[in-house]
Parts: sequence; C-alpha cells; structure tokens
Amino acid sequence: TVMPRFEMHLMVAEKSDDKFETVEYDIVCFVKDPTDMKEVQSSANEIISDHLENAGNVVLFGTAVVEVSGEEILNIAFQNKDADQEEVNSIMDLCVLGEETIH
Repeated sequence: TVMPRFEMHLMVAEKSDDKFETVEYDIVCFVKDPTDMKEVQSSANEIISDHLENAGNVVLFGTAVVEVSGEEILNIAFQNKDADQEEVNSIMDLCVLGEETIH
C-alpha cells in the first residue's frame, strides 16, 4: 500500500555575497489524509518554514506547488520581508521573464 502523501515542488531564490541563485527541491510529504486541505497546508507551511530557518544563504523569496496524485491543489508564494524589497522585486522580475523565454 502507498502511504497517503503529497508532493511539493519548492523553488527558493537565495543570495550569498553578490551571487544570486534559484534552487529547486522536490519533496514528498506524508500525511494522514491528502484530501484534507488544512492538514496539507499546515504540513506544507511547516516544511517551508523549516527550510527557511535552516537555509545557509539568505532566502529572498520562493514558491511552492503542492500536488496530490499529480494534480496541483495548492500554490504558495513567500517572500523575505527583511530583505531589500527593491532587490527582491528586480530579481523576481528576472525570474518571471526568464521562465517566459524558456518555454
């Protein structure tokens, strides 16, 4: 039997010194009931918080897409309120533009 679970694709924009990079993670999360949005959401938020607290670099912003059985059910965007907002915005623009040119 497959344990009840959801998958989360986490993209984090990190800054170290003068370098900036986006890092992507694919995370599998086990829950009691993947159809329980409250449980999925709190579990996803917990994983994001843990990740941000343990990140080696400064996290500027990121997104998390939660999927259950291959279907996207939740999309979370987060941003570091303590970071330089102008810098965050210009990098966000780069990421969005970058994604559009790739596809």
